[in-house]
Amino acid sequence: MSNKSELRKKYIQIRNDISNEQLLASEKNFLSQVEKNLEIVKHKSIACYSSIGKEMRTQGLLDLLLDIGSDVYLPKINKNSKVLSFIKYEGVKKTVENNLGIAEPLGNEEIEPEKLNLIFLPCVCFDLAGHRIGMGQGYYDHSLEFSSSKPELIIIAHEFQKISDCLPDTHDVAADACLTDKKLYKF
Repeated sequence: MSNKSELRKKYIQIRNDISNEQLLASEKNFLSQVEKNLEIVKHKSIACYSSIGKEMRTQGLLDLLLDIGSDVYLPKINKNSKVLSFIKYEGVKKTVENNLGIAEPLGNEEIEPEKLNLIFLPCVCFDLAGHRIGMGQGYYDHSLEFSSSKPELIIIAHEFQKISDCLPDTHDVAADACLTDKKLYKF
């Protein structure tokens, strides 16, 4: 593969080709990995995202985070901006789908990203240097430009999304770790 666009296209197709049974098994194994690493998420302010399609499912993670006493926030896309707002999540019944089919919180309690302890990031694929390729809109890269302190950034992925090199650009924000259905990678 010679560029990000080709990698994105290839790995979206690979992800879309997994069966629903594989997706459920991956989620179960992923949640087991989270439970093995609860110290990362317990009693913290955490931004996650609401998964769509064949992304690693996050609803079980969101429920677990609320159950263990973490404050959970979901990103909300702002019109005419590439910068996300992080809004308090109070359960799936208090969300609405945006025009991309992604659940966003109905509330308005917002937190600045630098005040979060941890942000979970979606990906199309990731490498062991902490880089990821997303869907190509740049929302997270624009939202995670920090001046001083930054939260821990952890990619959520299926193990098959690991590649040798994501071909990062200078503006790409590297993550600190990646949690898959097989293990926790620390970068």
